[in-house]
Formats: sequence, C-alpha cells, structure tokens
Amino acid sequence: MHKSPSKSLKVGAVAFAVLWTLWMLSWSGSLDRINVVMLSLCGAAVGYAWYFAMRRPLRRKGLSPREEDSAT
Repeated sequence: MHKSPSKSLKVGAVAFAVLWTLWMLSWSGSLDRINVVMLSLCGAAVGYAWYFAMRRPLRRKGLSPREEDSAT
C-alpha cells in the first residue's frame, strides 16, 4: 500500500505533536485542567509548525508534491 508523501508528513506532524504534548505533561508534573489545555494548544501549534518546517526541505528534495500539483 502506497501512501502519499503529504499524508505521511501530516501523520508525522500529528505524532510529533502528541508525543511533544505527552512529554511536556510528564515533564511539568502537573495534570491540572488548565495545564493540560495550555500544553495541548501548544502541542497543536508545535505540530503545525513542524509540518511546515519539514514540508520545505522535502519539497526541495522532490519528496513532496508542490501545491499546484496536489490541487489536481
């Protein structure tokens, strides 16, 4: 089964965000509601930033399709 590079990158970004959030929760030692909410929002932002940070080098290497190619 062949996955598209874009799909793999999105799955990787979600996995990175989840692992980062879990690491930060374990590191902080506090499971207060506000702490969980804040770190979850930060984890989503980190995953989003990681996706865009990894997309550029993969496009330069030709491993990820360009925007105009993926629209069709």
